[in-house]
Amino acid sequence: MKLYLLIVGMAAGLVLVNGAISGTGSCSIDKGTCTSLFSGFPHVQSDLNKYTKQMLDKSYDFLLLSSAFDVYSLDRPGFEKLYRKVSDKAWEDTIELIKYQSRRGGYVQLGEEGSTSVHDVASLLQSNETSSLGLALEYEKLLATEAHRMHKKISHADSTKHYDPDVAHYLDEKLIEYQSGQIRKLSGYIKNLNDIINEANTKALGVQLFDDYLDKAE
Repeated sequence: MKLYLLIVGMAAGLVLVNGAISGTGSCSIDKGTCTSLFSGFPHVQSDLNKYTKQMLDKSYDFLLLSSAFDVYSLDRPGFEKLYRKVSDKAWEDTIELIKYQSRRGGYVQLGEEGSTSVHDVASLLQSNETSSLGLALEYEKLLATEAHRMHKKISHADSTKHYDPDVAHYLDEKLIEYQSGQIRKLSGYIKNLNDIINEANTKALGVQLFDDYLDKAE
């Protein structure tokens, strides 16, 4: 009797599952539409693609910015190390974003069209200690705000129709948490450096010591 009920239950379950799958019309082997796309990911797919381009631009921009402080330019190894580190992290984030979108069935296109670089080459190469920190903070805030917007777009608080907890978790763990810490750190650096520069008699020595600190801290 138990075996009979088990068989009947399994058969009913298969009917329900098959009905649910066929009812969606989203998967057809003949048409090649069986992909790993599901849940609210398609709703934010284009945003993630654009964000990946922005992150790649960030990597190149901060690599260029670091060159403005190398031994052949301003000779500030601490600042050079800070911006090279930011560039490397952005490069790693770009790779992780591509991997994540591929895992979710997305296709990432990184073309020249639609470049989203925040600053041009001239402004990056002409940066000094204070302006470069301000530029870095502006950049982090820009990308953090965009990450928050994407999170809201697929979060339960914004829309149950496009809710995707997997994307929200990825944004939280891989991007947003780091960005908030980075923004806090850079704003602290700006405050400390401004205090140093305001001491006219010891300005040059103070900036040198601050660069030495960055070289050790980063």
